[in-house]
Amino acid sequence: MSKEQRTVSFGAQSMRVLALASLGLLMACAGAPVQTQYYLLRSDVEQQSRGLMPSSTFAMGRIIVAPYIDQPGMVLETAAGEIRPAMHHQWAEPLKEGLQQFLQVEVSAAVGEDVFPVDYSEGDLIFDVRIDQLHGSAQGEAVLVAYWWLRREREITETFQFSERESLRADGYAELARAEKKLLKRLARRIGDSLKEAGR
Repeated sequence: MSKEQRTVSFGAQSMRVLALASLGLLMACAGAPVQTQYYLLRSDVEQQSRGLMPSSTFAMGRIIVAPYIDQPGMVLETAAGEIRPAMHHQWAEPLKEGLQQFLQVEVSAAVGEDVFPVDYSEGDLIFDVRIDQLHGSAQGEAVLVAYWWLRREREITETFQFSERESLRADGYAELARAEKKLLKRLARRIGDSLKEAGR
């Protein structure tokens, strides 16, 4: 092999080594893949084994969720009117189903009766809920805006609005989930109070 051939061969080999070293460095910088965290929306009301008796007065109707939050990723406001759903911090189940279960348990505790969905209940005073906003704000708060209305059959008797914020005690989506749950508990108590007042 001539001196020129050896130089070309050495140069090509050096380039391959350099390329592999660069690739290794890039992979090291990338680190381990980010693990997705899942958050379960469940009431803290203690559950016991017992027979359930649907309320003869109250029933749960529709739970309507604004489209921008009806998705797996938890939502964070980045600026006024701008939001970003999280890729790696998600609800463990469809949010609408989690909200239905959460509100059913919490409202039942608030009124002291087992409130069932209207299809499984003879209660004639029905509440419907729309969750219009549920996200973290750019100011470090959890935001909940909701509406609910009471009806008998198709006749709406009363309507209400709930709009509150809860400051986050720490950074992170786990804290956002905790604060949103706290707001939802307050909403459920207000719904319970309105049912009891209307049922008198």
